[in-house]
Amino acid sequence: MIINDLQRNKKNRNFIPYLRKVVESYRSGLVSSTELKAGLQIDFKRVRHLNRWYFKHRILPLLKPKKTKKMKSDNARIKELEVKIKLLEKEKEFFKLKAVAWETLVDVAEETMHISIKKKFAPKRLKS
Repeated sequence: MIINDLQRNKKNRNFIPYLRKVVESYRSGLVSSTELKAGLQIDFKRVRHLNRWYFKHRILPLLKPKKTKKMKSDNARIKELEVKIKLLEKEKEFFKLKAVAWETLVDVAEETMHISIKKKFAPKRLKS
């Protein structure tokens, strides 16, 4: 039955999904090498080659652990974090000065133009 399914797609002999099906059926024991030779004209040497290819490209990547980045030493990591803290403190000071500058700009604009620019956050009372 498996051979019949594989024979239907025999036109695509070099198509990777077809070759993968052949190897998977051989590896799972559903088809023997003699059946592959008789039904699909795939000799034992080609089956061995496909089996090695399948192991190398399909199974081996699953068995190998994924490469992870090397962890930096504690001292290097601490120095890196200290530098980052200094940069963030400088940025914080810059934004504080920027906020003060905007507040003074708004205050000067309110005094010179005699208009209220700052929002009043107290809610207005409803008349009842």
